[in-house]
Amino acid sequence: MTENADYDIEVKLLSITPDSERLLEQAGRLCYGSGHKIGEKADWLHLRITQGHESLIEHASATFYIRASRALTHELVRHRLASYSQRSQRYVREEANGYILPPEILTGSEDIQEEFKHAMATAYASYRRLLDAGLKPEIARYVLPNAWATEIICTWNFREIRHILKLRSGRAAMPEMRAVAARINIIMCQQAPKVFGQLADILPKMDSCAF
Repeated sequence: MTENADYDIEVKLLSITPDSERLLEQAGRLCYGSGHKIGEKADWLHLRITQGHESLIEHASATFYIRASRALTHELVRHRLASYSQRSQRYVREEANGYILPPEILTGSEDIQEEFKHAMATAYASYRRLLDAGLKPEIARYVLPNAWATEIICTWNFREIRHILKLRSGRAAMPEMRAVAARINIIMCQQAPKVFGQLADILPKMDSCAF
């Protein structure tokens, strides 16, 4: 697993274009008038992507369920070539201790851990008091921190997934995002190695598969 495996996140593949790699090869071969050769060369699709012909991989898509912090989803939804459905804080009441605890906090000093947990407990106590006072969840939620966990379903085409993995796996990316990207990468590498296997060279710190 990855260096970020201690994040209490969940990433599950819900759906993917059936026989995706054959579909993508068909789309690519159409461009070159070689549709009669589909399946003849195992590395044909891999080579086209290596050459930069990535528009053809937009014909396949995957849908993921992700449980992570709202800090993460605030960044994730910036990737606009996508469809998103997120658990609503307007209509769903949050529960106590429903936050993501970063391992960077957990491995810190006792003072750091206590500061973080105190902040979470205080925020949730305020949230409950506002609800008890008759305010709607959509107003009470204003006191909740970015650490609070949420659930989101995301649908991206393969080209966008590759873009996300390239952008969100580097050292400059948020650690929790790197953990999510790593899990997506492992799943997609298993599902479509001709499309995602070559990312092993681009993402050397992640558990990528080699084509």
